[in-house]
Order: sequence, then C-alpha cells, then structure tokens
Amino acid sequence: MTIRFAYLIALIFVFQGILHAQLPVRGKNLFQSHFNPIPLRAKDSQPSTFQLPRRDLQGYKRDSVQLYKAISLLEKGEAKLALPILLNLTQKMQYTVANASEWYLAMAYLALEKRPQAEYLLLKIADTEIHPYQDESEVVYQKLIGMRSR
Repeated sequence: MTIRFAYLIALIFVFQGILHAQLPVRGKNLFQSHFNPIPLRAKDSQPSTFQLPRRDLQGYKRDSVQLYKAISLLEKGEAKLALPILLNLTQKMQYTVANASEWYLAMAYLALEKRPQAEYLLLKIADTEIHPYQDESEVVYQKLIGMRSR
C-alpha cells in the first residue's frame, strides 16, 4: 500500500512538472522577477553630465522626478501610465536618467506584454558596453527570446 502511495505521489509531481514546463512564460512574469523600484546608481554613458550648468541641472532634476514617477507607477501595476513618461525620457536621452529610463521602459513593455518592443530595447541595452543595466538586460533578453520557441 505504501509503495502505491509513493508511486502516486511521484506521478503527481511528474505530471505537475510537465504541466509547469508547458505553461508559457509571460513578459509580465519576467517583469515581476526583474523589476526593482530602486534604480542603479551608475554614471551615464556621458560622464560630462555630472558637471552641468545650473540650467541643465534643473532639467536633470525635472527628469529625475519624472523617472521616479514612472517607476512608482510601474510598481503599482500601472505600466500604461508609466509608458508615455518613459518614452519621453528615453527620447530626450539627456542627463543621467537616460540609461535608467531605457531599462524601465523595457520593464514597462514586458509588463504590457509588448514583446517585440521589449526585445529590441533589451538587446540595445545589452549591446551598450557601459550601460549600468547591460548584464541584467542580457539575462532578461535571453529569457525573452527563449519564450519564442515555446
């Protein structure tokens, strides 16, 4: 009787493993496992931005506030609202929030299941030598392209 019970338990675990392996990994799952609401503190690809004139420093502060607003929205599950803010910041590509904006834009695309956009941006970040999110982007990108074959 205990051998049958053990066999039944083993069979259940195998069946669960098969079901789990067949479940598609979603972009939202990748978002949840790689999103961190605290951005990396690393120099931007333009170190000269740390010697900003006063007028530019105000722009940097404004962009930083917008970045944190978008991150907060992502954390609350409101990626649709964060998306236009992040798009605006990444299009400016100024100051030190540019790299973080790209990363969080990729996270927003994942949360919204916009795989092609996320894939493009993650590859771009992974190919940028001094990007603070380069390694993390490579990991997420590999997981994302692995989802295509499923």
